[in-house]
Amino acid sequence: MTSLCTATGLRAVSGDAVLIAHLRALSGQGVVESVFQRTVNVLTPGEKLVALAARGGGDAPRTLVTDADSWSDRGISAGQAVEFAPGVITVRTADAHLRVHTEGVNEWHPILPSLAALSQDDLAAAASALDRLIQAHGSRGGMLGPTPTASSMEAAVTRALTDGRDTLVRAITSADDAGMRRGVLSLLGLGPGLTPAGDDFLTALALLSSLHSSGLRPFGLALQDVLLEHPGRTTRLSVTTLDEALAGRARASLLDVLHALGRPSGWSEARPTESIRIPVRHVLAIGHTSGTDILSGLVTGLRLEKELRGSL
Repeated sequence: MTSLCTATGLRAVSGDAVLIAHLRALSGQGVVESVFQRTVNVLTPGEKLVALAARGGGDAPRTLVTDADSWSDRGISAGQAVEFAPGVITVRTADAHLRVHTEGVNEWHPILPSLAALSQDDLAAAASALDRLIQAHGSRGGMLGPTPTASSMEAAVTRALTDGRDTLVRAITSADDAGMRRGVLSLLGLGPGLTPAGDDFLTALALLSSLHSSGLRPFGLALQDVLLEHPGRTTRLSVTTLDEALAGRARASLLDVLHALGRPSGWSEARPTESIRIPVRHVLAIGHTSGTDILSGLVTGLRLEKELRGSL
């Protein structure tokens, strides 16, 4: 007896322009890599990781935002086949074929800000304004330290995160390439989840290193080398995110934070204005502690940029 599968059509409403160009000529079979309520991660025939986000998901590298309400209760699970053809991605479940149509999608182009016009005092003030928001509204369990009810293992991980951060900061400020590699290795893959806290922290530093005239470029080179030399150190999603950040490509919400920080009017007052509060709120909503860990990396990176400018 042959089972009948229904076909459900979904539409991509926005997406990474680089990804869309790649999909226009892509054919073959991929596979579902992981499934969450708001995101399905799939591997293309060429082993590239692509995210299918539900409605309201923010634009990001290698991501299509669809009109799906969520991915729950759709029968999608890791390992299922995904068919790629020009203009359509089909996820084959036991009961249905979910087709995501990409024709006519709004293309998203990430635009990097410039922090070159900020003085050392501006960088210090921006970092302090951002840090105050994180301390007041961020989630503990990662770079901010343990939760009040943390187990001994969880507390040990947060201590290791602090130690790794301090090792990396010392190495960057002293231009110690070997120390930078040790610091990166101590953080890479550290913490639970698909994007561990150490990786989220490194992502922000990687993004800053990609900016024009950044003093963090030596760190970016060290991180790139470590990722090449230790391919199994962390998750595929983290490696993808870090690679994209090194190329100056990151979530739209994180870029919005950087753009706001590049305009002193957003944080020059004792109380930061909505121009920074709103994008910070969006980043803090990422994952359990991921948003907090990313922004913690941004605070550290801004302070490093300030110190490195003074050493030139």
